[in-house]
Amino acid sequence: MESFVLLAQETHHELPVPAPVIGFVAFVLLSVLLLITLAIGKGRPHV
Repeated sequence: MESFVLLAQETHHELPVPAPVIGFVAFVLLSVLLLITLAIGKGRPHV
């Protein structure tokens, strides 16, 4: 069990950018995809 803890500590990597930046970029990309989806479906009748 001790070797697993040492291995887990050795393989820890820092993110290249802060986590809030990744969250903001993901939010923007998902918002753009939502707008594209709504734009594509706007001209089609839903019967």
